[in-house]
Parts: sequence; structure tokens; C-alpha cells
Amino acid sequence: MTRTIQLRKWTKTFGAIAPAAFAAVLWVAPVVAQDQWIATFEDWSAFEFTEAGKKVCYMSSSPLDMEPKGVRRGDVYVNVTHDNRVRTRNVVSIIAGYTLAEGKAVVAEVGQAEFRMFAATDAAWNLTSEQDDAMVQAMIVGSRLTVLGKSDRGTETRDIYSLLGFTAAYEAISEACVE
Repeated sequence: MTRTIQLRKWTKTFGAIAPAAFAAVLWVAPVVAQDQWIATFEDWSAFEFTEAGKKVCYMSSSPLDMEPKGVRRGDVYVNVTHDNRVRTRNVVSIIAGYTLAEGKAVVAEVGQAEFRMFAATDAAWNLTSEQDDAMVQAMIVGSRLTVLGKSDRGTETRDIYSLLGFTAAYEAISEACVE
């Protein structure tokens, strides 16, 4: 499944559904919009789409390095989303590429900052908009994002993302999704 489809399913459901219920409905939300690429800035790409007259803008990046090597995984990436349909900004989501261990947080590290994220199926999110805002601010000034997770089979993973181009991509989605 492409990250665009997963993001649309996520953005359609997350604004109105509590995180625990979110996992159950993630895969049933319909997909109707067409993504438009805004630009690529170093290691980050920015996109937008319009649905029901409201814009959704997001930026995405894939890890530069993933450990352990040789472990079979699906798509792995991180997104930051502004969704004018539900009036949310700075929503950070991480797609792990495997089913996450139940009850285990995904830990995202940017510099000295650490964010413990709620995990459901193969994705993780911050629990509050304040955590999202703090994580985005850390990513703006940081140079690397490290994501630590554990699969439902017990495999511990470590994904390293570059933050080169993060600020420019963030500015592009913020400009594209002015409400």
C-alpha cells in the first residue's frame, strides 16, 4: 500500500476518532483525492491534495539507514501533515513497515529530545498536538531523527532519517495549506 493511501486513510479518521479506535478503522476509510507534488527539498518531499474543498498538505521522508539489516519490511517513512478538513497542523506520523508490538511505544529522538509515540498496527503518532508541535520544532533545528520500534515478533528496529530539507519542506506545506 502506498504511503499516500495510508496518509489519506489516516487523515480522514484521526481527527474524529480516539487513538484506540483509530487502529480498527484505519483500513476502511475511502480514498478519493489526487495528490499533487509541491517540491522536493534535500531529503524531504512536499505534497498537497484537496478534498471537499479543503486542502491537506504533507511532507514525507524515508530513512537513510534501517537496522537490523536484512529484515523484510514494507514501506517505512515519516510524515508531517496539515489538514484543513479537520483543522489540524503539525501532525507527525511514522510508518514502521511492520506490525508494531502491542502496548509498546515507538520512541523518536531528535537531538536531546525524546518523544514516546502511540503505536497502532504499523504506525505511530504523538498523543497530543503539543507533542506534535514540540517534535516539529525539534526537527526544524535538528539534523537527524532516530526512530526506535519493536515488532510484534520481537524484532527491535532503529531507523535514521536525515532532517536536511525539513525546514524548507515544512515552509512549503505551511504556505500551501494556509486556511
